[in-house]
Amino acid sequence: MSVDTVVLLALLAVIPAGIGAFLGVDRLGAARRGGDRAGTAEHVLAWANASAAGLMLGIAYAVLMAGTALLPLGGTLGAAVGVGLIHVLGARTRSALAQRAVMASALHSAAEGIAIGAAAALAPAFGLFLVLTFALHNVSEGAVLGSALSARGRGPWSVAWAAMIARTGQPALAAVTLLVIRGAPALQPWALGVSAGALVYLVLAELLPGSYRFTGRTSIAVVVSVAAGIVALLGGRSR
Repeated sequence: MSVDTVVLLALLAVIPAGIGAFLGVDRLGAARRGGDRAGTAEHVLAWANASAAGLMLGIAYAVLMAGTALLPLGGTLGAAVGVGLIHVLGARTRSALAQRAVMASALHSAAEGIAIGAAAALAPAFGLFLVLTFALHNVSEGAVLGSALSARGRGPWSVAWAAMIARTGQPALAAVTLLVIRGAPALQPWALGVSAGALVYLVLAELLPGSYRFTGRTSIAVVVSVAAGIVALLGGRSR
């Protein structure tokens, strides 16, 4: 898969984040008005968070298996590096809720971009699978980001643009990763491991805790498990 193709596909995958953010604004508006719709809105946002977490977890598994298959030690140590990097970078984003949400989305897109680039270098079908899965994931994550940004009084279109801009790291890092791996193929298992570790950390530290605040743990566990299982199964077949 060429770099131009990867960038184009990853850019197209950014658009669903804007759509999800637009929808998230409407859900938060319902919650503010109170009544029965408020509880429904909170549950929908929690399930959106959970579905995003499940998709990321399934991709992390598929990517890690690909990395360790190439070089067990490289893939494993790469995952540890990914966890450490996101932990350090995430610790620097302690700020207002809206700003933290944008920074978190940017971190997610960076990890996802590395995964796309490394997967595309391994097999075009695997890279395409990740792009399509992240596009679906971006709808859910965009909805959560939209709800956080609209709490600051921003309109739907402004929120949608902000959500898409926050995801632009995805195509940028995908292109950089693909170019680096082509120049130094030995780094491929490390790149796959780094992306897997980063994705798992983001799921456990941000997406799941955010889901638990609004609805029961059982329903969240079911959504995450189903989404992760389907993606892990399909991801393994696409390699």
